[in-house]
Amino acid sequence: MHLDRFTSPVEEYFQYLSDWKGKEAYAFHVEAKGQIKLYSLETGELIESIAYSENQPNLQTGIHEFFIINEDSIFLNRRRAYKMYLINKEFDIVQTLDFFLENDEIDKNTGWPKSKEAFMPVFSRNRLFRKIEDKIYVSGAPNINAVYAEATSVKTLLNSKSLVTGETQSLLGFPEKLQGRGLGEYYEMLYMDYNPNEDFFLLSYAADEKAYLANRELNIIEEFDAFPKNYKKAPPLSSKEIENNDAYRSHYQNHHIFGSIHWDPFRKLIYRIVEEPNKNYKPGLLRDPIHRARNMTIMAFDPKQNYRKIAQLLVEKSENGTYLDRCFVNEKGFNITYVSNENEDKLYFKTYLVE
Repeated sequence: MHLDRFTSPVEEYFQYLSDWKGKEAYAFHVEAKGQIKLYSLETGELIESIAYSENQPNLQTGIHEFFIINEDSIFLNRRRAYKMYLINKEFDIVQTLDFFLENDEIDKNTGWPKSKEAFMPVFSRNRLFRKIEDKIYVSGAPNINAVYAEATSVKTLLNSKSLVTGETQSLLGFPEKLQGRGLGEYYEMLYMDYNPNEDFFLLSYAADEKAYLANRELNIIEEFDAFPKNYKKAPPLSSKEIENNDAYRSHYQNHHIFGSIHWDPFRKLIYRIVEEPNKNYKPGLLRDPIHRARNMTIMAFDPKQNYRKIAQLLVEKSENGTYLDRCFVNEKGFNITYVSNENEDKLYFKTYLVE
């Protein structure tokens, strides 16, 4: 994929599209330009730029995530305003969705809403946004600092909002075994996918060795072991790790952390990513997404075999390039992003197929 000078290979906001005007595409949000750029997966060339900020004066600042339903329905998320916008192909704002809770107010000391039920819609990097019938389902960032144990008591990791009534519902929090622990921001993540044919969600908590399937009401219908052979659970944060930034980041770098989870409709398999401990971590490297990237293990599970792990593959970064947990499934297989250190204007996808 031949990226232009404005598009970074480590963009946090991306989307795989099986069909964009008849072409298989991969989209990036280039925040600095206020554009969504779509690239052809067949040729690697830029197909189209959706310049929303140039064409819609109400959307010129603060947009982070996006989700394309089709060319006439694109959701744009203005995180800090707690608002999401649905625009059409003429860049008209068709609908504004407000996620700020009624009667809530901003805490002047923290800049966060005061209500513990408040959340910020965040669906970057394989967290979840899906439109299902007349609702959107969106992952959310709780408004409590993740180093504190009380942050795991919230129920705002997955939320729904009706496009008809505007009602917002908080649907999902942490499993009981993770509650009461200060996990830290790196371990508070919940990655998700959705199987529309069988109507279930897949859940991958960053600090949980199990993966889960949940129905539309978010009741757990299956759980299974989904960890690599060498896995060791990270202990809770110590007071030193909470108070010292280097110790805090070292805790994250020195342990496994689970990443994205994916449903493969072509082979009826589940994939889960886990980041390996970083043996070469040095304080300060977390600033660069490529340098902080770690070796990853890809695991595949077969629902037909009681969710048995049927494949495990370690992908390692080298002097030539780095793998990133920005993955998608298509008919060819499971695709994982690869960045060449020699040319960061090119983005590659390594495709893996379980045989």
